[in-house]
Order: sequence, then structure tokens, then C-alpha cells
Amino acid sequence: MGISVDEIKSLIGEKEKIVIFEVGCADGRDTRQFLNKFGDNIKIYTFDPEPINIKAMTELGVENCVGDLNDDIVSDSRHIFHPYAMSDTDGKETFYRSRDTGYDDKGYSRGRYSGSIHKPVDQLKGWPHIVFDDSAEVETRSLDSFCEEHNIEHIDFLWMDTQGAEGKIFEGGKKTLKNVDYVYTEYYNQDMYENQVYFEQLQELLSDFTLIANWKYVDYAYPECNGGDALFVRNDVKSS
Repeated sequence: MGISVDEIKSLIGEKEKIVIFEVGCADGRDTRQFLNKFGDNIKIYTFDPEPINIKAMTELGVENCVGDLNDDIVSDSRHIFHPYAMSDTDGKETFYRSRDTGYDDKGYSRGRYSGSIHKPVDQLKGWPHIVFDDSAEVETRSLDSFCEEHNIEHIDFLWMDTQGAEGKIFEGGKKTLKNVDYVYTEYYNQDMYENQVYFEQLQELLSDFTLIANWKYVDYAYPECNGGDALFVRNDVKSS
């Protein structure tokens, strides 16, 4: 994460009600930070379609990849998890599951962080320990249909770690994005996943937003990696 949760809290400012979307929450390590840093006024909606991560985010007695028990996240009433891959439409798609073989169990029960609804292309060049040897059919939702169903009229911060699916998510959230204050997203300027969009295209999809920070990746083990994390603010948002 290029931005800290403290910095996110400072950006949002003091409000009676704060809504955060964490799309691609994995096993909840960042979710815990949000819940610990914000007060009772936060409502955080998390999304992940990976079966191992779904278990970590919904069942008591499950640990994340660093050995933290997730019971606090699962039982926190401020947190609502949904087992969806966010996309441009509601339906079903193939989810290409990742597995980090660097873990003691070879990643079968933890370390599922790079899965995507886009087929991986260039991953093995930089991260040979991450393999994609399984897939699953998962339910997809668009931001627009989800927010309409749940009567969500405003999102203070949209946090995304979606492994090449950014373009589809923004296409499926054109109405919702008009009511999102900040967007924080991962991006790549190389074909890590099939049919992903590059940074310039992301900016076009976020035409009502201004780029305010860009943390480019520096990976000494893979210096050719061309990507990063970017923070956008909607043009009509007033500073807190």
C-alpha cells in the first residue's frame, strides 16, 4: 500500500458517517487497519472472490497469512464482506486463482493475493513463486448494481487491489463514481493480465477525477516491473 490508513483518514476528515469500499481485500490485513484506525462512524464493505480469502473473512477461528486470528474482523458490525469479483456486469466469470509457493504449505491455505478475473500473462517473470494452477467460477457484481441494491449513495474512499480488473470495475461503476470522493488503485503499464487497461486508459475512465499521488513500484528483484499505486480525487471534492 503506497498510502497509509492514517493518511486516508486525514484525507476523508471528520464526518458523521464514513463509507469505505475495499475491493480485493484478500485475507483482511488492510481491513483490520481500517477498523482499528477509524471509529464507530465507519462502514467498510469488503469484496474478494478467492475461496481461501472468503473463509478468512467469514469464519471464526481462521488465521490470515501472518498468523493473525481474523475473529475480530469477522465479528465487527462495522464490516460487511461480500464474496464477489467486482466487474462491469453481474454474472459469472472464471477467476484465475493464485498460489504463493513461498509459504510453508506452498500457498494452499494462505497467501492468495494475485488472483484475477483476467488471465495472468507476465506474472512468472517477476514472481516465479506465485503460480496460477487452479480456477473457479465466481459471482461478479458491478459497482452500480451493488450500490443500487444496497442503497449506497456515497463512498468516501474506494480502495482497489484487483489485479488487472480495474478497467472493468470502472466501466461498471460510471454512475457510482459520480459519488466517490477518492479512488486508490493499483495499475500496470505492461501486460500482467490479459486485456487489462494501462494507466493512461485508467485516467480516461476517471475523467471526473484528478491524480494527486502516484507511487511507482520499485522491485529490485524485478526492475522491469512497470506499475504502481495511484490516488485520485473527484474534481468537485472540497478539502477537509
